[in-house]
Amino acid sequence: MSSRPIIPTLWRLEMKGAHLRINGVLDAPDRRSRHAARRVLARKSKSFSWAARLFDRDTADDVAALYHFCRLVDDIADQHEVSVARHRLTRIREDLGRGESPQPEVSALIDLARRRHIDLRLPDMLIDAVRTDTGEVRLASEDELLRYAYGVASTVGLMMCAVMGVRERSAHPFAIDLGIAMQLTNIARDVVEDAWRERRYLPADWLGGDLSPARIRTGAPIIRRLVRDARERLLGTAEAYYRSADRGMRFIPWRARLAVMTAARLYEAIGDRLRSGEVAWGQRAVVDRNAKLRLTLQAWRGLLINPKFWNVGRRPLHAARLHRALAGRPGVNAEPS
Repeated sequence: MSSRPIIPTLWRLEMKGAHLRINGVLDAPDRRSRHAARRVLARKSKSFSWAARLFDRDTADDVAALYHFCRLVDDIADQHEVSVARHRLTRIREDLGRGESPQPEVSALIDLARRRHIDLRLPDMLIDAVRTDTGEVRLASEDELLRYAYGVASTVGLMMCAVMGVRERSAHPFAIDLGIAMQLTNIARDVVEDAWRERRYLPADWLGGDLSPARIRTGAPIIRRLVRDARERLLGTAEAYYRSADRGMRFIPWRARLAVMTAARLYEAIGDRLRSGEVAWGQRAVVDRNAKLRLTLQAWRGLLINPKFWNVGRRPLHAARLHRALAGRPGVNAEPS
């Protein structure tokens, strides 16, 4: 039974954006949309949905709405023939430009952008990056890899800043770094799965040539060695971006900081499993529930006892060299070329 007292003072009307709350209850269409977003998050991203539980309710709902939109865009690229996928992505871009959409996921993102002051260049750039996934993918260089990771993940990190109420522009380069780190971890985890979709994100100049997805799918010993070495380099690169992202945690409000820190540690643990050799070729590395609980407690402990995570003292300086390949993009701190 709820411990919340049912007294007349709790019966209130609160306008939140364009949605009406009555005693904390949303109108029916919006409530259905939020429930759907939460279900998609819980089903599609075990690590991030675990961390998202640590947000306050309103932030968690908005995070789920953002994820729901991103998942829609990603699924269009994964599940449709190229011409159909590109047409649907173009329609979403047009809806964003008009400020209205018949698709609930897109409509929710438009509402979220209005309420949280999200720069609409960011979902536009996300769609541009995902469009490259609708055909064959063969990345040539580390710079190309980093630009791709910015497009599909750092844009989301910057939108998350707005959702969490992070207003300092100094925070943005660090949010970009966390997006890159997580995306590099995803790529390391999904090398074989991506190869079955005719995608190879490991840069050709790390592989000694333009290794085709078809050759990766063979799993021949020499291919496994090449992939293992490239994956190790990928995770080493991700490590540099995780450590930079840690320096920017101080900009995030406390409760959201715990959620983001937990998500970062869960993704790092995926990389640790890949490095350990415990994961068989073609299998997906996962973090079990006990490990998630342990990593959550470690994140909490780190936030409490390590001053580098506290919002005190001088603002951290971002390492501009990390953004050398990203010049000109929103939020970037790039050193001159």
